[in-house]
Amino acid sequence: MAAPEDLYNEILADGPSPGTLFRLLLKMKEEGQLKRVIREGIKALKVYPSDLYIRQLLAETCYEVGRIPQAEAELDKLLQQLDTFLPAFKLQAEIYRQQDRDAEAAWLLNLYLAHRPEDQDAVEILETLKDAEESTVSEPPPLVEEPSLEIEGTLEEKRRVATPTLGEVYFNQGLIHEAINVYEKVVVENPDDERSKERLDELKSTLKAGPAPEVKEIDRTREKKQKLLTVLEAWRTSIREKNIVLSKSPEIEE
Repeated sequence: MAAPEDLYNEILADGPSPGTLFRLLLKMKEEGQLKRVIREGIKALKVYPSDLYIRQLLAETCYEVGRIPQAEAELDKLLQQLDTFLPAFKLQAEIYRQQDRDAEAAWLLNLYLAHRPEDQDAVEILETLKDAEESTVSEPPPLVEEPSLEIEGTLEEKRRVATPTLGEVYFNQGLIHEAINVYEKVVVENPDDERSKERLDELKSTLKAGPAPEVKEIDRTREKKQKLLTVLEAWRTSIREKNIVLSKSPEIEE
């Protein structure tokens, strides 16, 4: 049987599909080959520049090794791509509205308008759904049929995924308590994550030192980036599910 390293080289030399590349890079990341993930991820994006999964994995890996400017650059590109998919929220809301699923439609329109507040048409539609909106606030309504907790996960679970990226978003907005809560969850879920433990201690020290400084007004581009990061967190759930499937698979297939 070929050694994993030989197998990886053989797959990479064979010009794999983006799906195979993503699974291979995930496997390398699991094994701690972070520098190689970055190197091969950059190569992969030259061939498949529109692949969201590979770009997010590259951004996360750059962040984990401390390459913050590179991670930010990759996130900028990723969020620009995600921005083109935002109208899907509005379209699905319209489908739900036609099916008299007003609560779900209102929730989706709230998500959409968080990123496209200038869309007056969406604002007017949401106005007609005020009653449903008040009953849902910011949470999705109960699903008619609960999905499998092991495979699909509930929609609320997807929104609660705790990551260092989300913690930094809260910190940059001056929400120190929220950032600490996120990092505490990260440490519980990943007890070997020393970087997150150190960051948690830093945030707690900042809180003890005195009240958080007033957040200065940020430009629209930065604000939009921070909002879009919440959408990015939902994508992480899909990637984690792929990771579970990969770990159970005996080999990487094309």
